[in-house]
Amino acid sequence: MPHPKMTKYLNAATFGMLLLADTALPAWAATGARQEEVFQGVARDERGEIAYTEEHRMIYEDGRPQRNETRYRDAQGQEIAVLNSNFITHPYVPNYAFEDHRFGRQDGTFVDGAWVKIYGRTDQNAPVQQERVRLEANMVTGQGLHMYLRDHLEQLSKGNTIQQVRFLVPLEGRDFVFRIRRLDSPSEPGAVRFAIEADSWLLRLAAPTLEVRYDRETRRLLSYRGASNLLDADQSAQNVTITYRYPN
Repeated sequence: MPHPKMTKYLNAATFGMLLLADTALPAWAATGARQEEVFQGVARDERGEIAYTEEHRMIYEDGRPQRNETRYRDAQGQEIAVLNSNFITHPYVPNYAFEDHRFGRQDGTFVDGAWVKIYGRTDQNAPVQQERVRLEANMVTGQGLHMYLRDHLEQLSKGNTIQQVRFLVPLEGRDFVFRIRRLDSPSEPGAVRFAIEADSWLLRLAAPTLEVRYDRETRRLLSYRGASNLLDADQSAQNVTITYRYPN
């Protein structure tokens, strides 16, 4: 698979998709019954204007997230992209499919035993490229990184712990080593913040640091700041700040 320009696709198509899924484990999901929760994210651009909204529909079974459907709408309410993730086969390397209706950009993964089948195309005029990579320890992709963060929140919140993960990027045809480190948050004791960045200093020159914020008690994702998985109208990377709204 060819490697698209890293500053465009590693920034936008990779980082923005990391954390756009899943609320915390709701109290009603602990009963073991199948449950559903709908919540919303509002993404604002660097001018503070609404760039798009995310509508999430998460299905839980036996207290664990199973599937998530995310629909993206522009500021006028028009659907512009959709992302479907399935966590049944692997909690951190979900089977997922993403499509941007505006440009025809697509990418996705499918776990098949010890391998991960990946595919992607940069726009509607490009052919779909397919490949497979070996499923490695500490590998994550798509919305699976949020699942990883939530499951390891207590461990990552302690001291100066730095955790490495291998983030799989279908549009690049390979995985990259990223590190997760806690940021100080003295003014908000009920929350914990993390920076997510490339482990290689050279790659950090091209790929920006992301910042996410979680509620310590509920493990809900409260906010995200960094590059979006949605390109702007000119098909360029855009930075956004996303705040999440939950029903209770």
